[in-house]
Amino acid sequence: MKTPLFLAALSLSLGCVTLSARTWTSADGRTLEADFLSVSGEQVTLRRASDRKTFTLKLATLSEADQSFVAEQAAAPGLPSGEKIPVEAKAKFAGKVTGDWEKMEFGSLQFRFYGGADLNGAETYPLVIFLHGKGSGGTDNEKQLGSGPKSFAKPENYAERPCFILAPQCPDDSKGWNGGIQDDLFKLIDEAMDSLPIDKKRIYITGLSMGGYGTWAALGRDADLFAAAIPVCGGGNPGNARAMKKVAIWNFHGDADPTVPVEQSRSMVEALERAHANIKYTELPGVGHNAWDSVYPDVKVHEWLFEQKQK
Repeated sequence: MKTPLFLAALSLSLGCVTLSARTWTSADGRTLEADFLSVSGEQVTLRRASDRKTFTLKLATLSEADQSFVAEQAAAPGLPSGEKIPVEAKAKFAGKVTGDWEKMEFGSLQFRFYGGADLNGAETYPLVIFLHGKGSGGTDNEKQLGSGPKSFAKPENYAERPCFILAPQCPDDSKGWNGGIQDDLFKLIDEAMDSLPIDKKRIYITGLSMGGYGTWAALGRDADLFAAAIPVCGGGNPGNARAMKKVAIWNFHGDADPTVPVEQSRSMVEALERAHANIKYTELPGVGHNAWDSVYPDVKVHEWLFEQKQK
């Protein structure tokens, strides 16, 4: 027999609140085992018992019994109403959500990681993967951290679009983002998803030049992982277009690029359009290989990217 909601276990301790998992019921009858964390205004934050994922719901979406329960807790002493919860980072990411560009390594990759110090552990955040171009590879863990990845962490941008950022460094530019290097990249992404409160429906990848090729290659390997991608002045395999059709893609290329011919992007875009994919294409007139100088400073590009979410 199902335990009535009003009999769910509850324990309080001085200075903090500790609530055992209880059964929550939505207004349409669905149930969920979760811990109660906090209430702020008309929203309640819960932590799912099965995977410890935290999320915030509107009170109006819960049953009347649950709404009454939350009202009782809001009146209880010691409730951390609206209080931010520290991000619970695990494994190698523990202690790295600092608001600084942390130097880290994984497999064959050196990488820089950024997570804002003010992020709330009661929420989940997008993950942005940035792939650099040729000339920024090696093992110094410095050269890949240019204006591209830093644009996502600029204070005025980050305040509107908080996220976690991975900026790996390809150890051998001659191999590009392929083979074992690509294998380690995907393993690093998996490690981040297991260790951080990442919104798995909002994983984004972008890259320039060699990193543009790497972005297309990553989509060709596992398009289902990504909600959106921004390849800049790169190229890919048009034969992968159908597999990428559900990913939101905004491709950029300068029409005067002497290094990567603009036809590399045009052929990808044509294939994606034939596949009825979610593709945008901006060809920059008179721009050479440095198309990224027009892309990453543009707030509209960031706004578009962070609006994308897997369905």
